[in-house]
Amino acid sequence: MSEFDFGARRASEFRQRGFWALFAERHPEERARLARRGPWFWQRGLPDFALVVSMYVAPAQNHVGVFFGRNEKLGATEAWTRLRPFQPAIEAKLGLRPEQRSEGLGINSLWRVNCFAEDNWPAMADWLVTEASRIERAVVEVLGDEARS
Repeated sequence: MSEFDFGARRASEFRQRGFWALFAERHPEERARLARRGPWFWQRGLPDFALVVSMYVAPAQNHVGVFFGRNEKLGATEAWTRLRPFQPAIEAKLGLRPEQRSEGLGINSLWRVNCFAEDNWPAMADWLVTEASRIERAVVEVLGDEARS
């Protein structure tokens, strides 16, 4: 058994409504920035850059993560393509280790954690907000510097 093998549980067993209710209770400031939410994710809007930061729970994979999602309503389309030229600078600011990244999600960060253990939920919610804020700051700094150039 690997250090991240928390047992075979199906995603349908995860109490997503309970987790996101706790998330909203712990971080009421996120409601004002809510762009969209679904059963497995919460999007924070960055309208000045036509981007959304997606915070998600992947219980079957035992991780939570943050990446740039899609939201046509905010014009947040083709984010990965638009951010690709800035990816090295953004990732340098983030200083992520390889195990904190998921290939195929563009600029992203993930934390391997037992999502089914409800006593982990407060830490998961806090991590999502902290990491989304770190990614947002890095993007604003890099794109802001680019706009000023």
